[in-house]
Amino acid sequence: MEQIYTKKEIIKQMFKIGIPVAAQNFVSVLVNMLDTIMIGSVGEAQLGAINQVNSLYLFYNMFVWGISMGAVVITARYWGQKKIDPIRDMIGLAMRINVIAGLLLSAVTLTVPNIVMRIFASDAEVIAYGVQYLKVMGWFYVLPAISTTFLSNLRAIHDVKISVAVYTCSCLTNLVLNWVLIYGNLGAPRLEVIGAAVATVISKVLEVLLVLVYMYKFEHRINFRLHYIFANTKQYVPSFIKFGIPVFFSEFIWGFGMTMQSAILGQYSKEFLAAYSLVLVILDLSTVAMCGFSNSSLILLGNMIGAGKDEEAKKWSKFFVFGGLCVGVFMASIIMIIRPFAPGFIVCSETTANYILSMLLVCAYIDVCYGMSWNLGAGVLRAGGDTGFVAKIDVGSAIFMKGVVGAVCGLLLKLDPMLVMLIVCSDELLKAFLFIGRYLKGEWLRHGMTVHTEEPEIV
Repeated sequence: MEQIYTKKEIIKQMFKIGIPVAAQNFVSVLVNMLDTIMIGSVGEAQLGAINQVNSLYLFYNMFVWGISMGAVVITARYWGQKKIDPIRDMIGLAMRINVIAGLLLSAVTLTVPNIVMRIFASDAEVIAYGVQYLKVMGWFYVLPAISTTFLSNLRAIHDVKISVAVYTCSCLTNLVLNWVLIYGNLGAPRLEVIGAAVATVISKVLEVLLVLVYMYKFEHRINFRLHYIFANTKQYVPSFIKFGIPVFFSEFIWGFGMTMQSAILGQYSKEFLAAYSLVLVILDLSTVAMCGFSNSSLILLGNMIGAGKDEEAKKWSKFFVFGGLCVGVFMASIIMIIRPFAPGFIVCSETTANYILSMLLVCAYIDVCYGMSWNLGAGVLRAGGDTGFVAKIDVGSAIFMKGVVGAVCGLLLKLDPMLVMLIVCSDELLKAFLFIGRYLKGEWLRHGMTVHTEEPEIV
């Protein structure tokens, strides 16, 4: 007898997947926020430098995340079919691509750090601190290629608790080492910006070591091993191109858009950059619930479709669409509550404090837009296999709003930075309306993924 999904079961699975994902992101962002407060107490130039370097990391991280989530769209369906060999091969393919990208990025940042920093900042002091940070950070970029790819694909089989444990250990290690190395506590030298970089590298090494221990000693459902990076995955390339590559472009272009946004806004004063650095962390903190919710909808709907339960998926997609909007509105209200107190989170000038207050209004607006666009694009439509349409909208809106319009307003016309920030962030509103229109037309559920394997289904 086929399983019929009840509301109780859906909510149970949603919390089982969504809460650990949200908790993982919450811990990561919270630690980033505390890091920001720590380095912000050292100086505004140092804070601006680290934020701009992290914009480059965001660019790479979205590449890794895009490839990984492109694989997740496929592995979620294979898990619905109870096929294991394709899951292992897809993880290996995604990891191979990400490792190569990490090695290339490390080569560039370690070879020409000054040129890299000039892309993201114009202030000489910010550039100098950024180069210090890059010379250390450049050695670790390949590590997330392993941990992120593996842990994100475990979500497709509902194995999410390990991600929380790994990222919590990594983030807390980073936090403690930042306190020791930035300020020179416990007898350590006061390294400031370099200390923040060293702490990050050590935490990422720990992260990968924990992942490898879990991979080889405790995970027995898919039994992935690093040698699958070199496996022959030719038979899965058509499915990855059709379903996975569009997801990669969606995630990667979002990271590219945020990098362009940081590069454009980075041409303003260091007071503006300091405020922007803090506000970005607050915005990230406010989106953790949406991230968990969208991941739940992606995995659960993907499992249903993989199991051939299209009508169930259509039915429950309505629940996820409405729920995403509610989460966005709720998080916007949280931002408005903390807004009056936010300038006190860092040591800053009156100018920086005023920027923070204004930026948080923009963040509340962004959260509402995310509630409409994020869950649809990264959750429902992606689970349905409509990844090509989502990619077109993500790429087009990012290039037009953050690239063309942002460059004209910020670099050519030199408009007020707050107005420029509002404009470049409005791509999410445009995407929301386009995604809603697509969903209402009912054209989002697509098939066509082939499984070239004789492997029997798991009972």
